[in-house]
Amino acid sequence: MLSVLRLWVYDWYLIHVKKPHCSLCGQVATLQNDDGSWICDECAQVMSDLGIEHDK
Repeated sequence: MLSVLRLWVYDWYLIHVKKPHCSLCGQVATLQNDDGSWICDECAQVMSDLGIEHDK
């Protein structure tokens, strides 16, 4: 329960206070890449889908 609350607060902070932008589409991002850039959930899903299709 505490971890769910912590994630909610972190997501709220990112979206409403920090507001990092996706390096691909420019929307508000919630995921940080290893190189320090940010990416939104939609772009991450698309990249994941493309990677899975590429491996087949």
